[in-house]
Amino acid sequence: MMKNGPFGGWFTCVLLISLVFVQGCSQNYTEQTKRQKQAIAAKLDVLGSKISAGELVNVLLIGTYADTLAQAKPELKPVAGLLRKDATTSGPLYQGLKKRLAAVVDTPGNKEEFASITEELFSVDAAADPAIFNDSLLDVVNTLADLSGGELARVNIPKDARTANIQGNAVPGSYLVGNPSYGRWQSNSSGRSFWVFYGQYRLFSDLLGGRRGYHRGPIHYDSWYGGANRYSYYNDYGRSTYGGRADRGFTRARRSDMRSKGITAPAPAKQYGSAAGNARVSNYAAARTNRTQGGSNVGSKRVSKRRSSLGSSARRSRARGK
Repeated sequence: MMKNGPFGGWFTCVLLISLVFVQGCSQNYTEQTKRQKQAIAAKLDVLGSKISAGELVNVLLIGTYADTLAQAKPELKPVAGLLRKDATTSGPLYQGLKKRLAAVVDTPGNKEEFASITEELFSVDAAADPAIFNDSLLDVVNTLADLSGGELARVNIPKDARTANIQGNAVPGSYLVGNPSYGRWQSNSSGRSFWVFYGQYRLFSDLLGGRRGYHRGPIHYDSWYGGANRYSYYNDYGRSTYGGRADRGFTRARRSDMRSKGITAPAPAKQYGSAAGNARVSNYAAARTNRTQGGSNVGSKRVSKRRSSLGSSARRSRARGK
């Protein structure tokens, strides 16, 4: 028999019911998260097979460009070999997607955590689309093209475009600056952000840091993004899929700070990439908008419909295999 008191009677019943409800929701979020992760892991395996089989156009192009650059400019052979790795499953772009997926927590404790996790899974799902991944390799293709000194053609960029410049100096390899797969922004003692390449990619520091005469001194965020458009697929179009939540948050904060100083980052000059990739990006963007508008209804029929759409997109991508 229930006792009356501050923790007895009807209050205890309500508390027990609430605990059962919360536990049930938590288990449901966990089941949904695990199913989504399994589906995306399978999609990444399909993408990896296509990369290894050379079924992506830009994978083949990177191999050809890297060989040509190494032969034409022996002093750049180490750089060419490093970039060639990007067209394999050992490259930073593909491995970055696998690491992001593995880092997603399997057991969201509430609907807010579940919404945040689902958003990240949606981002990785889009990035694992073969057509979109193929377009993300444009930055590597065009880096090799610029390093060749004009011997190799840029892809989807006007021949007369000033790819990147700072203080009047052209900067080959600029497409990779800002991409967290290759380095990170650090802050100096005055709080100003400057770019640092990771370990093996510090070979590019010789190119971008002045030893070969391209640019003098560190690359600062405000100077880099406050100038001309750099035709970087990642910076202009790929951040929502290949950048994690922390990177997107950092970019928003830095651009807000720039605006407060009267510095405005230029808008992308145009949409570039393959027709298939652009179409897929549009589809994912529309689905992302739908989920954002219904973000307060996590766990409802609307979320279930969006989750179903995510799975359908993955199945369509695997069926088309482009």
